[in-house]
Amino acid sequence: MLVSTFTLGELYLGINIRLVREINRSMECTPVPGSPNYIRGMLNIRGRVITLFDLKTRLGWSRQESGEPKTKHYNVIMKTRDEVLKIDQELALTKCPWEDPVGLAVDQLGDVRDIVDDNILPPPANLTGISADFIHGVVEFERNLLIILDVATVLGLNSQASS
Repeated sequence: MLVSTFTLGELYLGINIRLVREINRSMECTPVPGSPNYIRGMLNIRGRVITLFDLKTRLGWSRQESGEPKTKHYNVIMKTRDEVLKIDQELALTKCPWEDPVGLAVDQLGDVRDIVDDNILPPPANLTGISADFIHGVVEFERNLLIILDVATVLGLNSQASS
């Protein structure tokens, strides 16, 4: 599996690249009154309205852990279920239950890693800074842990996706 990596604070995180539509620099977004605190706002990218999730807030980081809101970050824009269906039906049905365009705000971009599925381990019980519920698995790279996110759970749609 190819994984697109990025950092959030000191965490090294990744997402299956087949779920990623594009990555762009921070853009001004429109706040949505009454939305959950982890919704940063709405973006308009080439005529598509995208809900932008603040990943730090969604993962439950306190203000001290996440620091002041940065003006510089990156948006990882996810493909919709229909887009994923065109390239990988099993992935779309098991890991991509969202139908509307969404994005995740991250701190820094990483690279693309080729992960052998056999090397993906369950999250350690003592992992701090991120809820184990949000983690698909972990892989050790160069004495660092790469945490592979379960995007459906991060988006609050885990009841619709099967493992």
